[in-house]
Amino acid sequence: MDKARTISRYLLILYIIAVAILCFGRFSGGIDMSSEWFGIPKDKIAHFSMFLPYPVLMYLAFYRPGSISGLILFLVAVILAGGILAGGTELVQGMLQYRSADITDFRADCLGILTGSVITVAAGVLRHRKQMR
Repeated sequence: MDKARTISRYLLILYIIAVAILCFGRFSGGIDMSSEWFGIPKDKIAHFSMFLPYPVLMYLAFYRPGSISGLILFLVAVILAGGILAGGTELVQGMLQYRSADITDFRADCLGILTGSVITVAAGVLRHRKQMR
């Protein structure tokens, strides 16, 4: 396994730990997440931002460059796994007394995953085209 892939896998592990801390941690005080930023609740921006890097990290950690269709198939699997991860975090939050489950948080998580996947596909296509030259 090459060095970059190993580093990417460690970063993915750290990322998942950070998501777990943010989703399940008990925080008192701090940032007011009830307010809005440009008309969007800060809480939803945080959820979107938290899941945006997931497809990119999965790509760097596990994808072996090949065809564009292979990349798209890989990202479909990543999106499904990410949706399960996002849904699972909301379900667990619903079971915690100090957190709550929210379908709009899940939607923001999924939008972050989809946006990260589009960015990853675009970068993969550009990389593929550059290699073909």
